[in-house]
Amino acid sequence: MSWIPNTWKVRNAFRKFHFARDHMFRQAGITKKEMGTYGRTLRPYFSQDHQDEGDQPLKLWNVGTKAAVSATGGEWTYSSLGSVPTFESGTDVDSIDIPMVDKWTLTVLGSNLVEDTASDGVKTWTSVGMVQAYNQDRMEMVPDATVDTSLVSPNNPLAALRTQNVSSGEIVDIAVDQELEAPPYDVADAGDSTRAMYDYMPIGGTTAGSTAAIRSWGLYFFPAGLISLTNGTGNSNALEIEVLGKELCKDVA
Repeated sequence: MSWIPNTWKVRNAFRKFHFARDHMFRQAGITKKEMGTYGRTLRPYFSQDHQDEGDQPLKLWNVGTKAAVSATGGEWTYSSLGSVPTFESGTDVDSIDIPMVDKWTLTVLGSNLVEDTASDGVKTWTSVGMVQAYNQDRMEMVPDATVDTSLVSPNNPLAALRTQNVSSGEIVDIAVDQELEAPPYDVADAGDSTRAMYDYMPIGGTTAGSTAAIRSWGLYFFPAGLISLTNGTGNSNALEIEVLGKELCKDVA
């Protein structure tokens, strides 16, 4: 099991992207109300693997069929952001060989995933690692900045968000998707709310005395509420979590 570290870099990365995202919408003329009821919260992926593999749905017990079923849940759309590749002055429009508007998702951990690279080195992204982008955005303060990591670099996602111009159409599309987003829970009359929670005791071997290993991991704090569980054998393990409360990362640091 792995989780996001509660470090000052993680906390600052969330703050910077939260404010940069709000700035992105403001520059496109989108008000807070137009951002939608459920789309205002920043929703990043844990990592690129999380984005590729997706989420594992919660299992509920259908009391009618006496069988476990996947929870229907609601709509949970991970955040998308839009920016314009930061071309330098003098760039000939006819020579641009990458899209003029870039749309990408966020992962808390891991590296930026490049989608296209222009002939002059300007990049577009499929997804952006929040902590890596924050590190790149700070490089103008330290002596080891490089062409790729300095503030004026064409490959700085946070700087691209702060310098919006012709990406308004893409950002409006993002806002429309958020505004139409349904609640993140099932609203059907005969859906998840009519089903039971359930638990089970795994048994190994042929006798009731030979139980499979059960381990209590203890009390943990998971920043952003994201964890990753890796099974050595597919569908062989389960994780039960009791949520005791919510705390601000700065209060637990």
